[in-house]
Amino acid sequence: MEVKQITAETLTKLRQRMIDFIRAGHGDRRITKQGFQWMKEVSPQDLQEPGTVLLIAIEDKKIVGLLATADYGRKEAFVLVHKLYRENGIGVALIQELMKRIDKVYGKVALDNIPSLKMCFAMGMVGFKVVTGPTGKHTLCLGLGNWRKDDVN
Repeated sequence: MEVKQITAETLTKLRQRMIDFIRAGHGDRRITKQGFQWMKEVSPQDLQEPGTVLLIAIEDKKIVGLLATADYGRKEAFVLVHKLYRENGIGVALIQELMKRIDKVYGKVALDNIPSLKMCFAMGMVGFKVVTGPTGKHTLCLGLGNWRKDDVN
């Protein structure tokens, strides 16, 4: 498996493949409409903003994982792993690669999303607040790296 960063130059070429990956249900239908819309609209200029990173995991020329953050995860953050490739450390590898590029990241995970919570805790993320998420579910706010609770509303 290889992890690649999507750059301003590669975004146009790979955007539709990433959208199709999300549509294929590898996020178990947990990616919000807002997150999906962000992926459709993210611009090459957006990828130059601090804390905005797109990474894909590739195996045999096929996307098997996708990670997106905008504004260190405060605006958008999600990780998806292909259903057939789960439990192979791909999500963890994507987050490790992310942390080589930025010094902190925030995420929100619904409390009923046990696989995502397990991945976040395996990475050392710290839960610091429970909020009502966009779908009305109780959602845990998490941080990793040089995060600060007061960075998040």
